[in-house]
Formats: sequence, structure tokens, C-alpha cells
Amino acid sequence: MSSHSSAPSFTSSIDGWIIKGFLDDRSAIFKKLSTLGFTRNAIIDRARELGLSDQFIKKCSVGNHDVAMRACLGCNERFLSMGVGNRLCPRCRNRR
Repeated sequence: MSSHSSAPSFTSSIDGWIIKGFLDDRSAIFKKLSTLGFTRNAIIDRARELGLSDQFIKKCSVGNHDVAMRACLGCNERFLSMGVGNRLCPRCRNRR
């Protein structure tokens, strides 16, 4: 019998911690989430899924953006938005 437990699940609050951590202090978020059972690779993979690319992070460092997961006004899918004025996901923005 294996004593391994299954990997923890990402929730909206964990996603919020990842977003804030990648924009502010990556090492702190890796340390915090590792205590909850998340591996470094799982955190990095989830950050990519959320849209936290190096390019996105650089854009955020230029200005004071209100980064958060928001619902797209075009398709209602959640996406990583740089502010309240950014309400269309990249897919819907590219369709216009």
C-alpha cells in the first residue's frame, strides 16, 4: 500500500496567491505553497495556465496594474486581466 496522498487542487484563492506571488515575490509563494503540498513544477505549470508569462509580468512591472482573474464580457471565460478596463480575454479581443 502506498502512503502517497493525491496532489492538492488549485482553487481561486490559491490562483490569487500565485498571481500575487509571481508579480511580487516568487520565492515566497513557492515556499508558502510547498507547505500546502504543491510542488514547484505544479506551481509554475499553473502560473502558465493562468497566463503569467514573462511578457505579462514585464508589462505589469511598468505600471501599477490591478491584476486579477476576471470574467470576459465576450465569452464569460475567466482570464488574467491587467485592470478593470481589460474585460475581454485575448481570444475575444483578437476576434474584433
